[in-house]
Amino acid sequence: MQFLAPWMLAGAAAVSIPLVLHFFYRARYKPLPWAPMKFLKEAIEQTSRRLRFQEWILLALRCLAILLLALALARPGWKTAVTAGRGEAIDAVFVFDTSYSMAAPDGEKTRLERAQAAALAVLDTLPAGSSVQIYGCADRATLLGPLERFNLDQARKLIAELELTSLSTDLLPGLTEAYAAASRGTAPAKEIYVFTDLQKMGFERQPGALKAKCEEIRQIANLVFVRCGSPDQRIPNIAVTDVKWISEIPHTGTSVPFVVTLRNTGATPVKGIKVKLEIIGRTTKTDEAQVDQINANDTHTVTLNGALDEPGLLEVRVTIADAGGLPGDNLLLKTLLVRDKIRVLLVDGTPNPELPTASGSHFVETALNPQRLQKHYIEYDTVSASEASPLHLENKDLVYLLNAPIRDTDPLKGLSATFLARLNEFVHSGGGLIIGVGDQVKAEVYNTTLGSVGSGYKLLPFDLGEVRTTSETAPFFPAADTVDPASYLWEFRRGGLADALQKNAIYRMFEVSSEGPGGRVLVKTTDGRPYITSKVVGSGEVLLVTSSLDESWQNFSSSPGEFHVPFAMRSLNHLTGRKVYGETALAGQPLVWKDVPPEVKVCELVQPPRSGETLRPRVRIDVPDHPPDELGVATATDTAMAGIYNIVPFGKADTSGPMYAVNPVLLEAENMAVADAADIKGWLGYEPPILLAGADTEAAVGQLRTRSEWTEWVLLVLLLVLLAETAWAWICGRAW
Repeated sequence: MQFLAPWMLAGAAAVSIPLVLHFFYRARYKPLPWAPMKFLKEAIEQTSRRLRFQEWILLALRCLAILLLALALARPGWKTAVTAGRGEAIDAVFVFDTSYSMAAPDGEKTRLERAQAAALAVLDTLPAGSSVQIYGCADRATLLGPLERFNLDQARKLIAELELTSLSTDLLPGLTEAYAAASRGTAPAKEIYVFTDLQKMGFERQPGALKAKCEEIRQIANLVFVRCGSPDQRIPNIAVTDVKWISEIPHTGTSVPFVVTLRNTGATPVKGIKVKLEIIGRTTKTDEAQVDQINANDTHTVTLNGALDEPGLLEVRVTIADAGGLPGDNLLLKTLLVRDKIRVLLVDGTPNPELPTASGSHFVETALNPQRLQKHYIEYDTVSASEASPLHLENKDLVYLLNAPIRDTDPLKGLSATFLARLNEFVHSGGGLIIGVGDQVKAEVYNTTLGSVGSGYKLLPFDLGEVRTTSETAPFFPAADTVDPASYLWEFRRGGLADALQKNAIYRMFEVSSEGPGGRVLVKTTDGRPYITSKVVGSGEVLLVTSSLDESWQNFSSSPGEFHVPFAMRSLNHLTGRKVYGETALAGQPLVWKDVPPEVKVCELVQPPRSGETLRPRVRIDVPDHPPDELGVATATDTAMAGIYNIVPFGKADTSGPMYAVNPVLLEAENMAVADAADIKGWLGYEPPILLAGADTEAAVGQLRTRSEWTEWVLLVLLLVLLAETAWAWICGRAW
């Protein structure tokens, strides 16, 4: 127990007044003999004991009344972290849920607006000398200010300027920071307010750690949840969950279908959804459609067309309007690399001018241009291995080595050392390399030149081993279920592409070493042998197919249009895309520019413009130290908002660096259920105060602060004692 005004207990000393009056203030008299007293003596002796008892009770009631009055003025109560004397300072910490579900409408206001109003009301109740710290929290916590924790005016400004993120809810980071901030405070009373819509996800993501943290908070502060939004409101909501283009390699001069996926994550049907597709580059091409209705929990797709008129890395923006619910998931962004020309070099180890179909490059040429068009966006040059020179690599995007030997003993046969040195530079600078083996490939020469043996260039994903041979009646087959789901070949795991892959019979293939620095197996055979492997080298990537890319070791092209064409197109799209920097990511994920020019020491992250503004904010990024002749790496982490980002050298134009499309984390849209008091008690093990943001927030906070006091009960007992004293005094003074 504690007393909020302990000095008032000094008033208990007034209990001595009735005692003094009772014992010392008595009438003084001189005894005089009087004969009739002898007759009254017996009557007085009979009533004296009764009168003395009545006077003692009256004295006790009066003393008790004085003690109760002093106790009430001292404001007794349970000893808690929140209670303080009237007018004493409080260390307050405000944690705002800044996940995008807080943008949902709630009557005439959004949930965020209700949180802001409630926070300002709480701020007004803080006594003079109080401090406040404000944190924004989604799945991470950010200190917003104020710079001077006693500056409540600055805190009001920060609350009014709050912005939501594109992240989902997790309350643990915010409560962790709030606990640390409250611990640093110096006031005797500490209060932590969490302004949130109480989505269940915020409690369920890390329930054990959250419960433990709340127990820690209870020891030093009073934890109060402020519900921002009606718990019974059923929010209609449509989310854009995906957009895909139906094109193997998008290129200029085409109109590509885009399939947009929409999902109703609310509990009610939504009608009249307007969907808009924008292809944004130097100009903007748009297409729109309207969906009549999507029922609750249903998924709907709509196809829109995008005209690809210019090359480069373009922005694909899908938006929906008039869908209600959460505005944060009405947007989906992706980057789209549109090619004008792709230039490929085919290095053939078995050229055959007299019978072109017998050459090692024939089937790859067919895959790159199946219709043999005169004008095609994929242009290839074919050269024999012995004639390949560094000049052939100029302006090329991709190189195939097709059963190409490396010069060993014969100086006129195979790939030259100068070509291989330039090829190594080509890959490191972002070029793509696909290696198909065959009987012209010697494992020991490849390993020492391109592999990890000795001073090789270390381009091979894995060193080559022995050649495994099987009969035509029992060939090796690639297995669709072994395709790496995180690789660019993931589509070969199912459907028609999986069937085409598994029909590809292999009669001879190289074994490869089980280990290799940076090597990765993308596809295996049914008996577990690596079939397609890859390795990222510098800014480029190398693919190694452990069999030939013709019909000498496998029926690679026995069924034109099935496996070799989609494999070639997807490989071409993937490998040539490494030269154009940019990617699609989720809010909160780091963005990495791996090829910062050596002379650049400082970069900037150019963020999306804030609401109502056109100027894009910038955040400084220091490039870690690296050798002066090597490329640097810049990593940006301030990506909480969905939108288009760029990483640029310091002071350069907004679009002078790689572009990144950042999308909201749709976890909140998948489950918008909110928690009630029983849910929170089950998660935390106790029932913390839960206030409803509204007009009476200020009164509720004041009532909460006095809830642990006994003053009202003490005053009630005092009233009863005074009534009893009055009644007893009347009884004692009545003539019987």
